[in-house]
Amino acid sequence: MQAKLKWAISILLAVALAFGLFVALPHSRGASSLTVGPRTNTADDPAGAIYVSPDGNDATATGAVGAPYGSINAALAAAGPGGCVVLRGGTYYEHSNVRIQNPNVTIKSAKGEWAVIELPLAHDPDTYKQSSAIRFDVGSSGGKLQGVEVVGGFYAVCIETKWDWGQPDRSGASNIVIEDCILHDSRNDVVKIKPNCDNITIRYCEIYNSGRAYAASPSFPTGENNAEGIDNVNGDNMVVQNNYIHDICSTGVYAKGGAIHALIENNRIERCYAAGIMVGFDTSPEFFDLSVNPDYYENIGGVVRNNLVIDTGWEGIGLYASRDAQVYNNTIVNAVVYGTGNYHTPLYFGVANQDWGNPDGCPPNLNPAIHHNIVYQPASFAGQMIEIRYVTGFYSPGEFPGLASYDLSALDGMPTMHDNCYFVVGRSASFRDNRPGSLLSGAGLTAWQAHIGGDMGSIEANPAFDADYFATNPLCEGMGIYGEFVVEPTPTPVPTPTSEFTPTPTPTPTPTPTPTPTPTPDDAVVYNIADFYAGSGFLFLKHGDIIIVGARRYRVLPGLSEPYEIAYWSQGSLETAIAWWTDYLDSYVESGVLELLPPLLPGDANGDGIVNASDAAAVLRYLAGLGVLDTLGRLNADVTGDGVVKADDAAKILRWLAGLVEAL
Repeated sequence: MQAKLKWAISILLAVALAFGLFVALPHSRGASSLTVGPRTNTADDPAGAIYVSPDGNDATATGAVGAPYGSINAALAAAGPGGCVVLRGGTYYEHSNVRIQNPNVTIKSAKGEWAVIELPLAHDPDTYKQSSAIRFDVGSSGGKLQGVEVVGGFYAVCIETKWDWGQPDRSGASNIVIEDCILHDSRNDVVKIKPNCDNITIRYCEIYNSGRAYAASPSFPTGENNAEGIDNVNGDNMVVQNNYIHDICSTGVYAKGGAIHALIENNRIERCYAAGIMVGFDTSPEFFDLSVNPDYYENIGGVVRNNLVIDTGWEGIGLYASRDAQVYNNTIVNAVVYGTGNYHTPLYFGVANQDWGNPDGCPPNLNPAIHHNIVYQPASFAGQMIEIRYVTGFYSPGEFPGLASYDLSALDGMPTMHDNCYFVVGRSASFRDNRPGSLLSGAGLTAWQAHIGGDMGSIEANPAFDADYFATNPLCEGMGIYGEFVVEPTPTPVPTPTSEFTPTPTPTPTPTPTPTPTPTPDDAVVYNIADFYAGSGFLFLKHGDIIIVGARRYRVLPGLSEPYEIAYWSQGSLETAIAWWTDYLDSYVESGVLELLPPLLPGDANGDGIVNASDAAAVLRYLAGLGVLDTLGRLNADVTGDGVVKADDAAKILRWLAGLVEAL
């Protein structure tokens, strides 16, 4: 065994040296720091763009670069659906919403220039909710805001919905990208995402100074003024990545109200008077979609990874009425010590009260997975490292007929936890579970591990941060933030089933020869029908997207009008769904829309059909930014099965080759 281990280590070293790498297992740090905030504006202005300038004139404008508009809204009207409005450098005082009403419209600063859109804070109680500086109306799906600074407004950016229009269609503006922007000094939230506004991506932005309406209030530094950096209520498949979010009146970012599959990663979040990140929180009952979320979960399938959270008044990361949340490889520094509120614990299981009047809802967190995080607390911190909350007698007797007593628990069962690092300067960490059936108070790490039957591999140790908050203590290897997970990671969104759907017939296939496999784009999305077979709706597919049906995998071929819509509807069981989807998608293979891919070969990262040391090398090169893995390569490479490609996978491949593990 010892000889085999030495042989495996020699392979690792040989691979690292051969490719100019030296990677400390179990993961590579990647870049020297998180890449956050706006990137340099080097994108070319598209042909046919409509130009605006602070010196422009709406009366004489043609939209050409030499005859620009003076008003952004006038330029938007001229651009129409699919248009691009290019802002020359300078400040624009619109005195009303910049209101995007057409689909697939882009607003961007001119190449190499910087435009500022400023709207004074609104105070009129009859109009303030309409007075967002940038407003994506319900017809604006597919829009983009790129390389622009937005100052002021009730919300700096608001994404609108039909949710409360009283009509069967309750959709919202969706598939919107906000990138490389600076957004700040809003009256309330900086970015507001309303119900059914799905697939919103916010990346490489700087977001700060929310809640200017409350700045003079004595309660401002308590975190209780409800003005988030990013506030998502029931918007699915949100992606928040590579942002610098700071100086926030309450919470840096949360996804609540039944938000499904939110991905929050690679962000630096600091100086928040409430929490850094919340997976769920508190939402009024009328904003939940009970057709897909009958139990009122605040967040379903949320992923929080690789975030640096510094200086919060409440928890660094909190979970409220979440289901299947994943929280891993985050670094939390100085939580529950900023401002004057100082509530909760650095990692916190909270309860959702949902307006104090929803006895059918307010579920406990269910099935959270928390691992490879670092929590570092200063000597002034005297609280618990983790707390599980429990509220007794939440409703008074007689408040609801037939409901004599009602308690709220923050957690169902025990959390899945392992390989975390806890450190409090000058004392030991302590942990608390307030639930009557599993009381634990002021316990140390060993007692906590025994109590939950988990958190194995976790330690108490000083991570010895470097200037970028990476741990240099070898005991913390694999814990806390990486440099990056990937440059621009793409989530695996689950289409949101709708409550009303009339199925359309399966297309009549036109037999054609099976096409030759084609390369998969890096931004391909992987859909697994096991995640949504019980719902109904559409898949909106583009070239390279992959659909997994049991052991079969289908890929979208190029040459189609994108997005390509495939309708689906609910199946009674997963077994029935696999049979139904197989027949369904095979017809698309015959008609040339999809191709059937070979089965996955765990470990075959480079796709050559065999598993050897070159696959481990491909993983290491990918992590170091020296190579690319396509979608199938990433699926094959994830031999540890946690959904992320990392150096643990390269190590496992090599250990398998050395005979140290039985299977990949």
